[in-house]
Amino acid sequence: MTKNDLMQIYYLDKEIESWIEDAKKVKDGAKKMQIEKRLSELKEKRQDIVNFIMAIDDPQTRLIVKLRCFNLLSWNAVADRIGGMNSEYTVKKRFYRFLEKAGA
Repeated sequence: MTKNDLMQIYYLDKEIESWIEDAKKVKDGAKKMQIEKRLSELKEKRQDIVNFIMAIDDPQTRLIVKLRCFNLLSWNAVADRIGGMNSEYTVKKRFYRFLEKAGA
């Protein structure tokens, strides 16, 4: 799992929402099947990312990754949410160290 893969989850959620809305409007069965296939692919990719994040052993690192990737928060906002005198620099460094260790 790469940083780019992780950062996609926010936009995957938005794209899934958009395709769901489109599927509700489509009357053509063939087109609806194409949309359903695309939704299935997107949901599978999303689940892979969620599983990767959920498998992070350290709760603080897992929360940092979640806040940064799912919520697309700035490093400063992530540090504020983490608390504990963590700075923007420390949460960012922890994120990138985790990715390096995970081989991402």
